[in-house]
Amino acid sequence: EGQRWDDVRGLLESQHADCVDLPVTVGVTARVAARLLGVRVPTDVAEQRRQQIRAEARRAGKAVSGDLLRLAAWTIFLTNAPHTLLTVREALVLGRARWQIELLFKLWKSHGHIDESRGTQPWRVLCEVYAKLLAVVISHWVMLTALWAHPDRSLVKAARLIQKHAFHLASSLCSLVAMEATLRLIREGLQACCRMDARTACPHTYQLLMNPEVSY
Repeated sequence: EGQRWDDVRGLLESQHADCVDLPVTVGVTARVAARLLGVRVPTDVAEQRRQQIRAEARRAGKAVSGDLLRLAAWTIFLTNAPHTLLTVREALVLGRARWQIELLFKLWKSHGHIDESRGTQPWRVLCEVYAKLLAVVISHWVMLTALWAHPDRSLVKAARLIQKHAFHLASSLCSLVAMEATLRLIREGLQACCRMDARTACPHTYQLLMNPEVSY
């Protein structure tokens, strides 16, 4: 409404609601239309965030900003996606889904061991890193082609199953027919198992992505 706000928390709390969806313009000179989404979190969650902020400040040897501590009571997003494409609930689910990227990197390191090497010669280590990255790409490609239509499958369980077929897969590289048969066998195994049981108290990310508006 033409009023400038430097205090985001003050703007959110002025709405007197726990869930805020405001049209705003961002920037002093170039005004960019956006939506400010804010959801007040439970008291225990806010306090947990404040403890983490204080701990990080102590490690960095810095003072804690009072404004930052107060902002810990809110989950805040700024987006240019219209409401017809993204509701507040959906924004919360997408924000949570970002953690899946970290879990994917963790999977690559724990099962692909891309950050480990027994070699000491630089070129040998580099060659090993490239080989492991290639194996990770192939493994992930097999998962995508087999499980894209099955979001309730565990990537950790899938990685273990593909590892069991690694030598079978490598031995079939010289024959297209053998390769297709091996991939078909792996795909059938992935689709038949590797399931994650649905949860009510703490739903999986795939459950939220399939129906973000459901209140668990």
